[in-house]
This record gives sequence, C-alpha cells and structure tokens, in this order.
Amino acid sequence: MEQVASQIGIKGIREGLLISVPDRGSFADLMALLSVELAQKQAFLQGSQVALQVGYRKLDKDHLRQLQAVFEQNQLELWAILAEDPSAREAARDLALATRLSGSQTDLNGNFLLQMPEPGAATAVAPQPPQGGLILKETLRSGRSIYHEGHVVIIGDVNPGAEIVASGDVIVWGRLRGLVHAGALGDETAVICALELNPTQLRIADQIAISPEEKRGRTIPEQVAIRNGQIVAEMWQK
Repeated sequence: MEQVASQIGIKGIREGLLISVPDRGSFADLMALLSVELAQKQAFLQGSQVALQVGYRKLDKDHLRQLQAVFEQNQLELWAILAEDPSAREAARDLALATRLSGSQTDLNGNFLLQMPEPGAATAVAPQPPQGGLILKETLRSGRSIYHEGHVVIIGDVNPGAEIVASGDVIVWGRLRGLVHAGALGDETAVICALELNPTQLRIADQIAISPEEKRGRTIPEQVAIRNGQIVAEMWQK
C-alpha cells in the first residue's frame, strides 16, 4: 500500500488543487489512502476546491459520492473528475461534477483533442516575469491579498489568512505564516524566502508544498525552490 500511496500527487492549479491518484488497486484501498493523506494534510489544504485525476479507473455514481464525502470531511470541495474512462465521466456529469479543466485540450465531454500546429506557426515561449518589483513595508493581516505581475518584497510579517500571488519571486523580511504563490504564471525558477517560514500553504508554478509535520526547535531563514520536480526548503543564504 505504501508504494501506491507514493503515487498520490497534489499540485496547485488556477482552480484550486489537482490531486492525482493511481488507477490500479481496489476502490477500498483508494479510499483508505485518500483518507489518511487528506487527514494528515488537512490544515494546509482545507478550504480548497479539488479536481481529482483518476486515469482509467472505473467509477460509478456511488463511488463518486463516497469520494465527495471524504473530501467534505476534510473541508475540501470536489468539483471535477478528470477521467479517461467514458463511464466515469458520465457518472461525474450525472452528479454535476466537471470533467475538464478550463483551457485544457479536451472537448466538453473530456475527450482529448488532437491539434496540429498551423504551417509556419511560431513555437510558443513561456512569458518571463517583468523585472519590476513591488516593495511593501507593512504586515499583511488576515484577509489581505496581494497580486503582482513581478517580484514582491514584504518588509514585515505575512499573517495567517493573508495571501501573496506573484509571477516572480516572493521575499518576506519577517515571519511568513500565510499563503504564498510565487511563479504564478508558470516560472519554475521562482523562489520564496522568509526569515521565519511557517506558512499555511506555499506554491511555486504548479507545485504545492506541504509543511513538514515535525516542528524545528528553532527558526532559521529559509528559501523555498523547486528541486528535481518538487518544492524543497533550504537555508537562505542572504
């Protein structure tokens, strides 16, 4: 079961969270794995909308109702089922669940579209965040949201309930205890730095970070970045 559990993936997307589960194994095993995973990470995921990617797993309406229930128990809302199996998509639609993400290369039924590039079309290049930055000398309190297309520097604390979304880096010269999303336009080289790192949630590009269960005895300045496809925290060399 541990081998299957390691295949549960959680990523931040524009609509909330994308949770991917293996499409092999029994449904009972899947429910057990999800229950444990969500309970362990509830404090960092609660309140989010979830799109569940199930691959070729066969699911009926009863299965989907059980999945909705386990997410509701952990204060999450299941709003979409991304499935390769047509019967699973039909069951999802019967329960008024979405079967595709906005902007995805699928038709309204969730079937993948084959698109060929037009002759002479230029290859798309991912946009780079602008060089300009936003500097704020204040503490961001609960309910305060900052959205900026560039880098953001906060000289002060980011309290629980506050959030920062930036297309570039986010630097907090203080305590970071709220939600921060750096590289929000897809920049995987973006970093998040803070003198004290104890966030409710961190995201870089489409990756989501879960805070470790064990608490450190003392706080140190830390930098968060994507290393080998996942978010890691390391000492911030100022």
